[in-house]
Amino acid sequence: MIKNLLLVGVVAVAVSAPSTAQTDTKYQNISRQLAAEALVALEADKAVDAQLLFERSLVADPANTKALLGLGRSHEAQGRIGRGLKYYRQALEIEPNDKIALEAQALAFLKREMFDRADANRAKLVRLCPNGCKTLDTVEIAIEAYLAEEESQKTAEAKPKEKPEG
Repeated sequence: MIKNLLLVGVVAVAVSAPSTAQTDTKYQNISRQLAAEALVALEADKAVDAQLLFERSLVADPANTKALLGLGRSHEAQGRIGRGLKYYRQALEIEPNDKIALEAQALAFLKREMFDRADANRAKLVRLCPNGCKTLDTVEIAIEAYLAEEESQKTAEAKPKEKPEG
């Protein structure tokens, strides 16, 4: 009797699995569509509208890394770099080797003057792109600009001030 009940339970789960997969696919498609609409809004400098669409996209599929990245970018566009970093981190928790997420996070780290963390992302991109790639190039250029600006500030601070003639 117990074996029969277990067998019925296993069969019931097996039969219900395809409908769950179909539902998952349906919500993933909705999420992708909302994220695509949000990206259009973000590119049109409508960061608040984009944020709302990305949030709706994540309701449909919380694991949509493109929506997480877009949500991070929409927060950054509104001047909320810390919130942007939060969503980049979430995307990287789902997909640790996402080159676009590593790039976005590195650039946000530089905006926050967190050079060591940006450089750690650069190092990871070097491993992921042994022959180079656009995301690595972007991060390296940003790091070079950051270091040049930092050096320029140090030089300006060290330079003696000229005395006015009088």
